[in-house]
Amino acid sequence: MTSMQFYFLFPALFMLHELEEIIWMPSFVKKLSTHFPDNRILSYYTPFAFNAIVLEQFLILLLSLFLSHQFNNYTIYITIVIAYIYHVFGHLIQTVVIRKYVPGLLTGILTSLFSLCCLNTNIPIELFGYSLLTLLVIILNLVVSFMILHKISHKK
Repeated sequence: MTSMQFYFLFPALFMLHELEEIIWMPSFVKKLSTHFPDNRILSYYTPFAFNAIVLEQFLILLLSLFLSHQFNNYTIYITIVIAYIYHVFGHLIQTVVIRKYVPGLLTGILTSLFSLCCLNTNIPIELFGYSLLTLLVIILNLVVSFMILHKISHKK
């Protein structure tokens, strides 16, 4: 598989992972909420908010792919793919800490391993560092999105 083919396949891999989370996250959060009833972070989760954020991230991913293709420069897109691989470690750490399977772990591992195999082997090492910055931006976007959606939903 060429790098270009992989780049266009990656959004499908991303959505496969997200679909596992969309399906299993509501029951997971419900069970977690009974164990941690005063957890403020869990109070920000709603299926609607989660799905809206998945849609937003998917659209950002598609936009970055489109722009990368238009300008024939995939540097930022590659950092997004690597950040996705990094984020799977978050699923793994959460699974170990709470001693329960966290939705997205299995598909995250499988799609990350596939992505690692498909990534071009001559990616500059700096991109792996820049990917940590990309991951930080993605996490900040998640937090802000959940906060905005939480505020909007409580105004009604």
